Amino acid sequence: MQFESKSSYSKDELLASGRGELFGKENAKLPAPNMLMIDRIVEINNDGGDYGLGQIIAEIDIHPDLWFFECHFKGDPVMPG
Repeated sequence: MQFESKSSYSKDELLASGRGELFGKENAKLPAPNMLMIDRIVEINNDGGDYGLGQIIAEIDIHPDLWFFECHFKGDPVMPG
């Protein structure tokens, strides 16, 4: 996969980053797959955010069988973070 600077990225593209296939093997990698904790990046910009220095907006689809609900915390499931 060749890196292409875009304003959004799919789950498959984010997983490719974890394998070193999005930015190149020598560059940054996202944690994958369980610790990725996002399903998509819906917007990246260089001038957004509170200070106008850039912003990334990501989403995760919440469902009861996500791995962390089983162990974080027992009997009182909470999403980490």
